[in-house]
Amino acid sequence: MKGPRGSSSPLSAEPELEELLLTEEDEFLILGCDGLWDVMSSQCAVTIVRKELMIHNDPERCSRELVREALKRNTCDNLTVIVVCFSPDPPPRLEIPKSKFKRSISAEGLNVLQGVLDTTI
Repeated sequence: MKGPRGSSSPLSAEPELEELLLTEEDEFLILGCDGLWDVMSSQCAVTIVRKELMIHNDPERCSRELVREALKRNTCDNLTVIVVCFSPDPPPRLEIPKSKFKRSISAEGLNVLQGVLDTTI
């Protein structure tokens, strides 16, 4: 995309770089271009890859699944995805702590709520 002479281009060849130290907790890396991140959050991509790795432990298949999902979400940009695993083993299953509170309403509470709603309408 070239503009008139002397004008700046809306595109840049300068990559965004960030340097991080890996830890034992780091399981994989997702490299993706705009077409992926325009339609999906980082957390969504991580969730998809983790789930897929627990099923088949194949990073190439995970990459294809992310591409399929981005296409389903109608991405309009270029789309390339690479998943790099830091371990040959699948990620461990995460235990989600159960809530301490049950979210329900008693029959009496339901009657009180219905009465309040009936009188305000």
